[in-house]
Amino acid sequence: MRFRNCGHHFEWLRSGPLNRITDVEGLGVGHYTLVEDFPRILRTGVTAIRIEDVIRKPLMAASSVFNGYGKSMGLIQIDELGTLESHIYLTNTLSIGAVHQAAIKIALDEYPDLTSHNAIVMECNDSYLNDITALAVSESMAVEAYKNAARDFELGSVGAGTGMVCFDMKGGIGSASRVGVIDGREYTVGSLVLSNFGSRQDLRIEGFDLKQGESLNLAGGSLIMIVATDIPLLPHHLKRVARHMSLAIGILGAPGYHGSGDISLAFSTARTFDFDTLRIGDSSSNMNLIFRMAVQATTEAILDSMFCSKTMSGLKGTVKSIHETISRK
Repeated sequence: MRFRNCGHHFEWLRSGPLNRITDVEGLGVGHYTLVEDFPRILRTGVTAIRIEDVIRKPLMAASSVFNGYGKSMGLIQIDELGTLESHIYLTNTLSIGAVHQAAIKIALDEYPDLTSHNAIVMECNDSYLNDITALAVSESMAVEAYKNAARDFELGSVGAGTGMVCFDMKGGIGSASRVGVIDGREYTVGSLVLSNFGSRQDLRIEGFDLKQGESLNLAGGSLIMIVATDIPLLPHHLKRVARHMSLAIGILGAPGYHGSGDISLAFSTARTFDFDTLRIGDSSSNMNLIFRMAVQATTEAILDSMFCSKTMSGLKGTVKSIHETISRK
């Protein structure tokens, strides 16, 4: 059940047909989900955002760090060159090495002559529900996630989101999209998040009451935010979009925490630029709309990461679904 199925709608812009990041053409998302109770308790996995022809034809991109308690790989070169040359992989904190190796092998399978590749691997810490020290995520799992990529993909406690906790409730993978018209043409902004941040006392959702409950003291966590768009934007425009995505954290009530790695990555799938399209990002009215699209999509994606997740027990205890802790006003 997605947030919109719960009967409350904010005054938001229109979403795309799937209300997922894959409403932007050329994208697919795949998961590998690992749930085991013996010999070790595992609640983890890998999520891959597969981007059409990105290795051969890099895309304009930028990242932004709201709070830098994170271990993501590949962002330095994105900020230096303003381009994305890799599919995007998400996993748990201690598995980024294994997933990075898989990303390199996937790139080499396509282009055997590569001698350098800036693979993007981003992470959150799932150690409350998952025995993260088992180092259970393997290269083959990341490859499977990549191969499983599809436009209509599962949300909630799947892939990298399997063991994540958000606002002391079950978090995971969420996604949403927004559609807007610029200069007479319809464009899409899509967001995908890996949510693992916040404290129960912070959460504010218009139209809902939150039941009191015990805090898990996991406010550190992390939040990975990925935004894709078909709007032709240059890296400095995308940097501004990436910064604005962090506003979703505050919209839902969280102040940001010292131990949280809250990181945004924005990229454009547009590969054709002319004089008129190059000026899209120089218009205040255009950028205001794009900011609104990105922030709304990211906010709803965070909500969907919780609303699409069921109660889960794991290594250190049980994390309840938002459906058990929230009620309509």
